[in-house]
Amino acid sequence: MIKITKIALLSIIIISLISCSNDIEENYNFEKPILVQNLNNTSNVLYIDGFVDDYNSVDSVFINGIKMSFYQSKKMIAFQAEDFEGAYLIMNIWQEGVSTDIVLKRSQKQKVMLNYSGEFSENKEISMAGDFNGWTPSKTILEWHDTAYQQVVFLAPGKYPYQIVENGEWKVDEFNENTAPNGQGGTNSILIVGESNIEPIKLISESYSENVFSFYSNNDDIKIVALFNNEDISTSIVRVDGNFLITIPAKAKQYDLSYIRIFAYDKNMVSNDLLIPLANGLVANSIEQLPRTAWQTNILYNVFVDRFFDGNTENNNPLSDSIVLHAANYNGGDMEGLMNIIDSGYFADLGVNALWLSPLVKNVEGAYGYWPDPKTKFSAYHGYWPTSFTQINPHFGNSDDLHSLVAKVHGADMNILLDFVANHVHQDHPFIKENPEYATELYLPDGSLNLERWDEYRLTTWFDKFLPSLNLENEVVAKTVADSATWWITEYDVDGFRHDAAKHVPLSFWRTLTREIKDSTTMVNNKQVYQLGETYGSSELIGSYVNNAMLDAQFDFNVYDAAVGVFAAGNSMQSLAEKLNESMHVYGSHNIMAYITGNQDRARFISYAGGQVSFDEDAKKAGWTRKIGVGKVNAYKKLQQLMAFNMTIPGIPVIYYGDEFGMPGGNDPDSRRMMRFDGQLSDIEANQYSITKKLISIRKNNMALLYGDFIYIQADDSSMVYARKYFDNIVYVVFNNSETELKIELITYDDTNLELLKANFNGKLIIEDDKIFIFVAANSFEIIN
Repeated sequence: MIKITKIALLSIIIISLISCSNDIEENYNFEKPILVQNLNNTSNVLYIDGFVDDYNSVDSVFINGIKMSFYQSKKMIAFQAEDFEGAYLIMNIWQEGVSTDIVLKRSQKQKVMLNYSGEFSENKEISMAGDFNGWTPSKTILEWHDTAYQQVVFLAPGKYPYQIVENGEWKVDEFNENTAPNGQGGTNSILIVGESNIEPIKLISESYSENVFSFYSNNDDIKIVALFNNEDISTSIVRVDGNFLITIPAKAKQYDLSYIRIFAYDKNMVSNDLLIPLANGLVANSIEQLPRTAWQTNILYNVFVDRFFDGNTENNNPLSDSIVLHAANYNGGDMEGLMNIIDSGYFADLGVNALWLSPLVKNVEGAYGYWPDPKTKFSAYHGYWPTSFTQINPHFGNSDDLHSLVAKVHGADMNILLDFVANHVHQDHPFIKENPEYATELYLPDGSLNLERWDEYRLTTWFDKFLPSLNLENEVVAKTVADSATWWITEYDVDGFRHDAAKHVPLSFWRTLTREIKDSTTMVNNKQVYQLGETYGSSELIGSYVNNAMLDAQFDFNVYDAAVGVFAAGNSMQSLAEKLNESMHVYGSHNIMAYITGNQDRARFISYAGGQVSFDEDAKKAGWTRKIGVGKVNAYKKLQQLMAFNMTIPGIPVIYYGDEFGMPGGNDPDSRRMMRFDGQLSDIEANQYSITKKLISIRKNNMALLYGDFIYIQADDSSMVYARKYFDNIVYVVFNNSETELKIELITYDDTNLELLKANFNGKLIIEDDKIFIFVAANSFEIIN
């Protein structure tokens, strides 16, 4: 492989070859890199205003050199994907002689015949429900054809859990031998699409000098696309001795932070992508060189405000209604308490550098909802029953408190995200009381209630009878809600949002909101706002919200569910490897999706892992009817595995408050117990905290874990090995999910110096016949660098 010294010698040659691309432009306006735009197989409509500041100034749009016609206005173009060749396309948006270049990714979907071989009956209705249709049987009804019930669908390569629905009864497909646990005590059938024995294309970073870096591939017959920020620089790539060399544009020195991104493809598939951050024009080699809004460097901590720390007892004011039990009432946490914790150095000691706060907006004061055993109603302590768009919940403080909190967070070099509720309001909200027509319909045409119809009527369903869903396809409603969101950014200088129930909000609203954020913040002061959505469903559904015109990222619940199934339930580690690979294929191998340890809507991971909560029981009921603890002591080691996994894969790790030391609990409100701090922790919890702290430190201080290439090495039922590589910096990650110690061969990459490798968590490294092995304890992991 080419070394840095050789690259330095080649620099002059390469610069002379591509000097025309290195002229420094004056008044170059930096924007964050535009996300890859995923295309449909056939017709596509792209919103140009999602990619540029002023779409009215657009002169022309080209895709792969072919001029496009505008659709309806300069705001959109429409085209057929099959009219173009190549897995990646380049769209050029021209404005006054300057081009903004965007990568378009062709769909990898293929035609699939769904098949069920059950016996025919005129009285039989057969459907399929699975990951491919949001588990909605009505979307995939099979028809009888000669020998089987069949339906044609288009699916990307991968594995899809599903069940057969026969006359309303769900069951596994008895004619399909491929099955897997469903994570809830049952079994799903598995549909396999595409070939699994084709070696994927890999792009691997190699080395760098002051103005040149190199990378290579395992495939010689590939086409490569490279961008500097949002400028196509593919023609600047030079191939020397099997490596690809690229010169960093001189204009990069103008920016504190810029990026080079590289993609590759052949006739069969696409590669992983490379993301190289540049600090003042040089390849970044430390997190200290990067601003806090370089989101790949963030570790997000979820603060549930009411249950975190009581800093001001005067604003507690719990509901006096006797039917509201303590667990369902306000418990006293507030912004003043959160500021006290910041001042105590808790977050600095732990190492997290971004906070996500549960909703602070004013909520209804009465008691709503009902739980039968024990009988209780609920206060709005959680913040998801808003009665205002801009007022602050007095239980948590006031406007001055939020201004002070944001200043304190930024002073600690952290980001702050607010939880924003766009989907619904409480029935007492003045906006909906004065304009009831702004809500979606509570009753469906058949007379049934449109309540909790999460998939069948996901854009109109109500969460409860007292929570009207807003009709965000109405322009007045959408503009009102979007204005309120941008108001929180401009008034309080917050760094972004976690968007509640994003799945139940139409895509048109996210385009409206993101456009307003760009107009009011990005274009005014270049503020980089991070928008994180909450959507349960297939990776395709989740990914449909993630692009430059809408959300930056979403929670990857599918990987979390697979991780829970592996680390807590003992499923095959191969299933987690497959799900992670699927996510990186859909969202990109350097995505900023969020990877959680848990959240407020689920039982605590550690209680599942320790057997205190069963996967086949109602975890909410369990939390109300018995005291949920940790259970088996090895649950702590399993939580450490989950934490290590999140800290070593691409994306943004998210710690649900208390998971850093292993807080137990059933589903809500038991998963929302009052936070405990240092003096209240047992020895084993304190040790758990120390391991979490160490994992955070390892991630934050190693560029390979922030921006490195992800190299999958191997996985089987009990173990998984992968590497992260950032030029000559390589980190190996090994998991043992069995109940016994394993000796695992570490297949090292390139010319790794075996003598210099070290294990960070007491794993024993040995070298035998120029091979390296690692002994990993039961239910454990190791990080080696």
